[in-house]
Amino acid sequence: MLSCDALFISDLHLGSNQCEAGHLAAFLECIRPRTLFLVGDIIDLQAIRFNAHVDASFLTDRIDALLTGGRGDPPASEALKKTGLLRASHRRVIEQFEALHRAEVAIVYIPGNHDAYLRRHAGLERPGFAIRRQTVYRTPAGQRLLVRHGDEYDRLIRFHADAAEGLARLQERYSAGINGLLSPFTRPAAGAQPAGWNAEAILQSAVDLLASHREWPIPVSRGLNSSGGFSLAFVLESALKSRTGHDRLIKRGIVRHLQRERHGPEPLDGLINGHTHIPEATPLALQEPSGDDRGPCHITYYNTGSWARSQRRLGRTALVVAPSGHVGMVRFDRRRGIEPFQPPRFPFNTYPMRPCPGCGLGVAHLEATGA
Repeated sequence: MLSCDALFISDLHLGSNQCEAGHLAAFLECIRPRTLFLVGDIIDLQAIRFNAHVDASFLTDRIDALLTGGRGDPPASEALKKTGLLRASHRRVIEQFEALHRAEVAIVYIPGNHDAYLRRHAGLERPGFAIRRQTVYRTPAGQRLLVRHGDEYDRLIRFHADAAEGLARLQERYSAGINGLLSPFTRPAAGAQPAGWNAEAILQSAVDLLASHREWPIPVSRGLNSSGGFSLAFVLESALKSRTGHDRLIKRGIVRHLQRERHGPEPLDGLINGHTHIPEATPLALQEPSGDDRGPCHITYYNTGSWARSQRRLGRTALVVAPSGHVGMVRFDRRRGIEPFQPPRFPFNTYPMRPCPGCGLGVAHLEATGA
């Protein structure tokens, strides 16, 4: 069992044909955090509507009933089984969450754009479980990390909702066909972890790899030692993001937001998001070159990645925080189990580095052209 102070996972898309539910359930069996942060798009309400052929009101009524039920009500996994909204492999993930909760793991659910209806329940607090729009996690080393899904920074999602829904419907149909072809070859191996694996060594290696992430650029092969094969969805997504500068727009929105926050009584040291499905750890400057030295000069932007099948090349990732307070990243491989992971660079999220105006550390130069 790999023990850690905190585990951050996002973009599970339970209910979607893209969800790697079998791998996710196996992953959750062999990791034990003190706190589990579910960083949005955990349940894909849009995909459930498409695949279960139910309308939005039916679905939201079921959600309200689950979240407002009393202590005597059946567990969520049993209630979902009666509704038929989730297939068995996806319900097993819910069962793993329930098992972690029984083992006194605190769970914080931060809804994203695919489970945005749950934001109506933000503020719900039960023993060991909370729903929040965002939260601040303090590491054992004292760093303050803001945790939110990240769609708040994505203007394309807000302005092109109809196009996004049409694309999601098309992707569900495409994924259903691909799943039928690939399922015999992509099941997780029997047994949660290979015999003789060393949890402490894996955690330390994950921390060390992410700490060395300041090298630039990072060779793709070091982050993709378990490639998982070709993904047409990923190729198309990469081309779109490169063409539109989508990643740059999101990061500029993050910087503007954190520049406003940096003068507060307790400044932030980093930000943890999901949403883009691309795992990364990127230092971003908050100070202008003119030299306003109030507050932190830079932060580290972390993205947890995803558990969507369209990201087979680099998906099934999670952020972990060691008991020492250091942040690392791990990936679940169907043959090797949990392994350290160093997120690679891609054309759409690689920027020239420049010295931070405050401390000289290399930070991403978002204003540069041609990146």
